[in-house]
Amino acid sequence: MKKHMKETIAILFAAAALTGCATAEAGKNAAASAVEASAPYAKTGFYTSSDSDGRLWVFPEGSDDLAAYKEKGKPARQVRRIGAGPQGQTLISTEMEHIDAYLIAKEGFYTSLDSDGRLWVFPYGHEDHKAYLEKGKPVRQVRRIAAGPGGRTVISTETDHIEAYLAQ
Repeated sequence: MKKHMKETIAILFAAAALTGCATAEAGKNAAASAVEASAPYAKTGFYTSSDSDGRLWVFPEGSDDLAAYKEKGKPARQVRRIGAGPQGQTLISTEMEHIDAYLIAKEGFYTSLDSDGRLWVFPYGHEDHKAYLEKGKPVRQVRRIAAGPGGRTVISTETDHIEAYLAQ
């Protein structure tokens, strides 16, 4: 009887050890999958991370919120934009401004939301971009009403700037 009891206990310990290893490996695979899943949604200047429910966390690179997220995990304060992300994903961050900045960001363009929620776009390095940063809103303005992300009005100094931005 004692022999069978020892064998049973040994088998249970072995099963627990194997299950623990499999669980740890599954956790590593899930973490790797989350990183791989967020890669297609990466944008310059932003850190993105897909969670297990398919939601996308978004933080500006170098922000205090990102450092806290990496150190402590999901923050208590969360704002969400349901269905607004790539492929209809829910976007989550600590500030709505982070989500808005992520949504309007496109490679090669300076983007900015004005106080009325309109989207200003300029190709990086263009003289109009430099003038906008130095002097503010230019007199000459071209607009595309409700053509931008989230139905925003897109404004620039040239039609070509807007068309190139919207083409991406």
